[in-house]
Amino acid sequence: MAKDQNAKTDRRVMYTKMFLKESLLELMREKPVDKITPTELCRKAQINRNTFYTHFYTARDVLEEIESEFSTQIIDSLSSRFSAENIDIPQMLNEICRIIYEKQDFCKILLSENGDAAFFEKVITLGKSVIVNGWHKQGITLSDDQMEMFFAYIVNGSIALIRKWASAEMKNTPEEIAKLIERATYGGINGMISSTDSSVSF
Repeated sequence: MAKDQNAKTDRRVMYTKMFLKESLLELMREKPVDKITPTELCRKAQINRNTFYTHFYTARDVLEEIESEFSTQIIDSLSSRFSAENIDIPQMLNEICRIIYEKQDFCKILLSENGDAAFFEKVITLGKSVIVNGWHKQGITLSDDQMEMFFAYIVNGSIALIRKWASAEMKNTPEEIAKLIERATYGGINGMISSTDSSVSF
């Protein structure tokens, strides 16, 4: 009997959180997360405030749980497809873009002016060590500081492409966007490799 009761409680918690997350994303179509109060969110989700405070303190806490689940999905997917010793960067970009496409309703909100663009910086940074190691193998001999600056440039350029993709209702395929990111990245890399001025500092 206790086991059945626990199962019912778990399902109740799951549904409560689901309603709160869906309601938050709906509200974020109109305003930033930090402008959304627990009272407003509870009203939208038709959940009382005591129940809300059992699980969260603020609306941003709800968003952070959504983002954490999304990050975990990406990590699990990449881990199941690639090993640390043998990872294909173009395929990794394809996989990340595919997951973004599959979660496009959520991602479009995060990429909007009311969203959390910094989250996508975290997503792309998940593959940082693999990407940087790949650049080293291709002959880039920049200092650590220069490499950090170049990676920041690539991250922000990738986010700009993904945001443009989202604003155009993701009409392009994930593969096409991944290819654009790859071309932009390796175009920058080739320019750095062929540059005669390796003394530039940041």
